[in-house]
Amino acid sequence: MFLRIQEGTRIENPRNYEALAVENLRLLLANGGEAKDDPRREHFYELEDNHSNYYIHISPISGNVVLLARWVNQTQNDYVDSGSLVA
Repeated sequence: MFLRIQEGTRIENPRNYEALAVENLRLLLANGGEAKDDPRREHFYELEDNHSNYYIHISPISGNVVLLARWVNQTQNDYVDSGSLVA
């Protein structure tokens, strides 16, 4: 599924993520980002770009997007590197 927001759609940031994260999410959604819907929650989605994952809610009433969580993608090499540190 692809999500695309319209110009002027508000992105709420209740957890105060850095402005760059919000802007990257806006660009992802403006270009039609591929999203996975949350099977347990209606109107909740996870999106991914080259660097981050975003967990969002889209209000069915206002169309506003709420950024609920963001985390940095980890490559396979990250797992290997961290695994080599474990005794």
